[in-house]
This record gives sequence, structure tokens and C-alpha cells, in this order.
Amino acid sequence: MIYLLFFFALFMICTFLTHRRQALYVVSALVFLFLALTYPSGGDWIGYFLHYDCMVNEQCNNGFIMFEPGYELIVSLFGYLGFQTIIIFIAAVNVILILNFAKHFENGSFVIVAIMCMFLWSVYVEAIRQALALSIVIFGIHSLFLGRKRKFITLVLFASTFHITALICFLLMTPLFSKKLSKIISYSLLIFSSFFFAFSETILSALLAILPEGSIASEKLSFYLATEQYRPQLSIGSGTILDIILIFLICVSFKRIKKYMLANYNAANEILLIGCCLYISFGIFIGKMMPVMTRIGWYGFPFVIVLLYINLGYSEYFKRYINKRGCGYSKLLIAFYFLLQILRPLTYDNSYYNIMHQDTLLNRFDALDDASLRQSAKRKCFDLGKIGYGFLCSI
Repeated sequence: MIYLLFFFALFMICTFLTHRRQALYVVSALVFLFLALTYPSGGDWIGYFLHYDCMVNEQCNNGFIMFEPGYELIVSLFGYLGFQTIIIFIAAVNVILILNFAKHFENGSFVIVAIMCMFLWSVYVEAIRQALALSIVIFGIHSLFLGRKRKFITLVLFASTFHITALICFLLMTPLFSKKLSKIISYSLLIFSSFFFAFSETILSALLAILPEGSIASEKLSFYLATEQYRPQLSIGSGTILDIILIFLICVSFKRIKKYMLANYNAANEILLIGCCLYISFGIFIGKMMPVMTRIGWYGFPFVIVLLYINLGYSEYFKRYINKRGCGYSKLLIAFYFLLQILRPLTYDNSYYNIMHQDTLLNRFDALDDASLRQSAKRKCFDLGKIGYGFLCSI
């Protein structure tokens, strides 16, 4: 299976290529090749192809959905070179942005592997618009820690032109203005996520009433509320064990950075706090009721990686926790967490089907024209319909 072989190759590189700078670039190149050479996979690519087919070939279906202007600009600029050109361009941009972020860590290859363990399939293969938005925010983390407000604001606004959810990242700036306010917001996120369990539909209906009618955010939220698979419903599976492990690691690591004063920048602790609370609130708690809302929490996960890295090595943001007591079990739990995250997509029916039927451009080079992709989309819709995920074809 290509997906598991890819991660096996990453771990071999990180283990046996001892020159860390070389490992960083080799890992980055391998990630790019995986993303760029993967024949359209997953379920979301159907919606992206239908959107491309309408914009470039004027082959439009009923219910055509407009995407954010940044993504539509990419389609306009590169679409006439073929759908796969768009995928390759986005893959290159994502890898460059993540590579720049990883350079600020003692072992940058681990950071890239950790991001891929968490997001390779769900974001960088499936949700390519949000992949761009997430990568831009990841790139901007360095500016945030340095207190470069204007640059971070610009990057967040730019990210929102690919996925509107990136606007939530303005919350991450509050420690630069008020540490006290940032703590209030951090804990308020956790409290809000608790209320979401009991009043999810009421909260979402109120939010829908506030959003401008006809806006992208309003249309997407309406779609999610109208689709049975996306509507609020409690979902607790095997991944809950991983979530508990992560929350434990976050609490332990926070205790260490405060006790041993590991921060290298002013407000670094508060930035991590609000980032981690964003992920816990949306990526875990709210996500248990409405999995699609985990997308908002994804923007907080890079801060989780920054926090956990204190147990593994030095970074520009924090010193390493060097007390041997308790450090060993932390490393084991971190390794266990990310290794099992690789397998998590295999526990979902639609992801399992897609991963198991993954192909490469090398095998399907003669099927990259729009007519062939159109037929592939129809076949994929038929297959998804058989396992109860036909609604993905309307996204």
C-alpha cells in the first residue's frame, strides 16, 4: 500500500540519515513527490475537479459552488495546463511553507513527519484549499512568536482567501496585545466547547443567522446542517484514546515549560496556550459532536507540535526539557501518538476505501485528460454511493 510505504520510507530516512539538514530536505522532497504524483485520490477531489471543469471547460453541473478567491485564482492561472498541474503547484507551495517552519527546530525532519502523520490524508490529499491555508498559517508562526503583528495579519488574511476558516487565527494574536485577555479567551474556548455538547444545533443556527446571507461561510454551514452525515451527533471511537493521550502530554509539557522557564520569547507560553486550546476545543471536544468542525481546530495543532517538541530537542521558540526523569515516557507516548495517527484514516470507511485504492500518475499517465478524469469522478461517485458517502460528490 502506497500510503504505508510512504511513511515507512520517511521513518527510514529519519532513522538512518544522521545529517539532519540532509534528512530535512530529503523528507521534504519525498512529501512533495507523494502529493504531486498521487493520482486524484480521496473524495474531495471530485468537488475540486467539478469546480475546475466548470471554470476551465464550462462543463457545469447544477449546484455549482464558488470557492474562495485565492483558490479560484490558482485555477484561473494554472487550470489551462490541466487539473493535475493545480495539484502539483499546491503541493510545491505547501512543502516550501512547511519546510520553512521546520528549519526552526533542531530536528526539522521530525516536525514535517509529525505534520504528515496528522494531516497527510485528511488535509494535504483531501482538503487542498485548507491545506494551503494551514500551510500559510504554519509559515506565519515564526512571525507570531517574534511579535511581527502586521506580517501575521497579512498572512492570515492571505490564508483566508483559500479557506475562510483561517480567520479564526486572529485569536492567536491576542497574547501580543494582552496576556490576561489571551488567557481569558483560551479558557473561554474550552468552556464554549463544553456547552457545544448540549446546545450544538442552537449555537450553529444562531451562527448561521449572524453570517452574511450568500457568503461562502454561510453556504458551507447550511450545507453541513442540511447533510445528515455532517449534522451534530456524538461520535466517540478508537481515536478518543489518542485524544486523551494528547491532552495528557499537553498538560505535562505545559507544566515543564512553566516550571523550568523554557520559553525564548515574551508571550511564548500564552501563544502556545491559546493555540493548544483552539485545537482541544474544536479538534477534540466540538469535533466529537460535529467532526467537520475539527477543521477549525487544525490551525491550533502546529502549536501542539511546538509544545511537544520541548521533550525531544531544541527549537528557536523553546529550550529543551533535559530532566531525564519522566522524559523517557514522554518520548514513547509522543511516538505512540503519531504512529497511531498514521493508521487513523484506515478506521474510517470512506478514507479506508480511498487509501486502499490509491494510485500514482506513473500508472495512470494516460488518464490525466479531462475526459478521463470526468469518467473517474463518475466511477468514484458510484463507489462512494455504495458505501453511503455519495454526498461527497455534491461538495
